[in-house]
Amino acid sequence: MPSLFSYKQMTRSAKRLSKPLLAAVFLWVWTSIACAEIQPYSVRYSIYRNGTLTGKAEVSLNQQGENWTIQSEGSGTHGLARILGARDSEKVVGRIHAGHFLPDEYRRHTQLAGMDDHWAAIFDWIARSVQITRNETDITLELSEQALDPLSLKLEMRQRLANQNPDLTFWLVSEDEIDQQKFRLLRPEMLETSLGCFDTTPVERVRNSKSKRYTRAWHAPDLDHVAVRLEHGKTDGDHMEMRITELKLAGITVVPRPGCTALQTAASRLKMP
Repeated sequence: MPSLFSYKQMTRSAKRLSKPLLAAVFLWVWTSIACAEIQPYSVRYSIYRNGTLTGKAEVSLNQQGENWTIQSEGSGTHGLARILGARDSEKVVGRIHAGHFLPDEYRRHTQLAGMDDHWAAIFDWIARSVQITRNETDITLELSEQALDPLSLKLEMRQRLANQNPDLTFWLVSEDEIDQQKFRLLRPEMLETSLGCFDTTPVERVRNSKSKRYTRAWHAPDLDHVAVRLEHGKTDGDHMEMRITELKLAGITVVPRPGCTALQTAASRLKMP
């Protein structure tokens, strides 16, 4: 969901200390709404590693003429992540066509303990190809009609949830390939957040049965299916978590509602004779 640093990069750069915070978690920040109802928004998350606050992430969607721009900024603010200077930024510019968001240009810049990594994807929908540039190395791949960059995938995820589309299979353009990713719905869950208590639709990435990695996100229908919590990690390793702290939809700040305990108490009182 979330897409900051990957565990491999962290391991290589910091002697097998998982890739900080913003790590792969950020890839799973699903921040978008159905294209038919798309509107500007901004959301902020706190990032935790094994239960300890380590960083922050901010994602926004804005319209510029016929184009829409999604931007994300993540940074390490505490502990090792701050010491290593962990920073990650992403940006994609695209447009709405036939009810779907089409990315035109995606760029990402990751910094960590002296590492400075750049990669970009330029989409040519007429030629049906995507040119990927990473640190001055170029490759061109045949483009599937539904292929998306990491940020656009998050937008499409929210759109499908909003439309109750059961197809949660996506094709993701990464640094050197186009990879298929599948997700599945989990049982609805009531979740406590900094913005109050929300009914959520949890989504989990489907992985190989031997994989120890997991990725889950909890989307709140009452918040246009914004992800209010995300988790990523390994069953025998680090646990990364992103928790929503602030949200603006169409320029309007979402005011915190009562917590789950308060709502459950109120519901119990209503049932009393």
